[in-house]
Amino acid sequence: MLKAILLASFIAAPLFGFAQQKPQYSQYMINNFLLNPAIAGIEDYTDIKLSARNQWVGVEGAPTTFYLSAHTRLAKKNIAASPGSVETRTPGFAAEREKRSIYRNERYKPRHGAGLTLLHDKLGPFERKEATFTYAYHTPLTGNLKGAAGVSAGLTQMKVAGSSLSFVDPNDAAGTDRSTWRPNLSGGLWLYSSTFYAGVSASEVLGNAVAFSGDAGEAGEARSHYFFTGAYKVAASERLAFIPSVMVKWLRPLPASVDYNLRALYNNRIWAGVSYRQHDSVAFLAGLTLNHIYELGYAYDTGVSSMGASSYEVVLGVRLYNKRRILSPSNLW
Repeated sequence: MLKAILLASFIAAPLFGFAQQKPQYSQYMINNFLLNPAIAGIEDYTDIKLSARNQWVGVEGAPTTFYLSAHTRLAKKNIAASPGSVETRTPGFAAEREKRSIYRNERYKPRHGAGLTLLHDKLGPFERKEATFTYAYHTPLTGNLKGAAGVSAGLTQMKVAGSSLSFVDPNDAAGTDRSTWRPNLSGGLWLYSSTFYAGVSASEVLGNAVAFSGDAGEAGEARSHYFFTGAYKVAASERLAFIPSVMVKWLRPLPASVDYNLRALYNNRIWAGVSYRQHDSVAFLAGLTLNHIYELGYAYDTGVSSMGASSYEVVLGVRLYNKRRILSPSNLW
C-alpha cells in the first residue's frame, strides 16, 4: 500500500504541480504541428500523422501517449502532374520567384489552413483526452520568405481514477474517481523559407484552474507552456542534407529546457538523427519515406537523468491529395 501511495505521489507531481503538464514527444521535428498551430496548411497536401509513445518502459504506471493529427490547405487549386511522375525537389509554397512580376501575385497569394488534433495521454491513474481545432493564415513576406499565424481551440478532459489505487485508509476521499472538462487555447507564429524555419507558440494560454467535480477546492492549475523552434537545412550534396534544429520549452516557474537535434536526410527518402534533451535523455531517430503517400518514423530514448528508463515512439505519416507526388515536405523537410 505504501508503494502505491508513493507511486501516486510521484505520478501526481508532474501533472498537477509545476512540472510539464503536456505530453512529451521525440519526433516533433517531423510534426511541428503538435507544438505550433501556425503550421496548419503549410504544404500542398493533407498531412495526417498517427503516433504511439510508450515512455519509461518497465516502470509501473508509466506514461503512454496516442495522437492523431491532420491539417490541410483550404481552397487549394488542383495541381497537375504527369502520370507516374515523382518530384523529389518540389518547390511547393516556397517556390523560387517568377522572373516576370505579372505572375508573382498569383503564385504567392496568401493561403488558409485548418487542422484537427485528437490526443489520449495516460500517466498512472491520471488520464488526459483532448480535441482541438486549428486555423492558420499564411502570407508571403518576400520572394522566398513566408510568415504564418495560427490559433487552436478545443476541449480537454482530465480524469483521475482514484479507485484504482490502494490507501491506508479505505475511506480516504482520494480513492474516488474524479474528472473535469475545460477549454484550451493555443496560438503561434511561424517564419519559414526553403532553407530555414523558426516559430514561437504558447499552449494552455487560458491558464484556468483545474477543479475536479466533487472537490471542495482546486486540484491544480493548467499552466501555460511556451515553445521556440528553429531549424536550418544545409545541403551537403545533391542528395544529402543535414538539418540541425533546436527547441526551447518554458513552463513558468521552472527554468527553460532545451532540445538539440541533428538529422541527416538522404535522397528525400531516408533520414536518421540524434536528439539531446537537456539533463533528461538522448533519443536516436530514424525514418523512411515509403512513397509519396506513406512515411514511418521511429525514436528510441534512453534516460540520462536519475530516472534512467527507456522510451520508444512510432509515427505513421499519410499524405492525401499529394498531386505533385512530393517525397519530402517543401517547408518542413
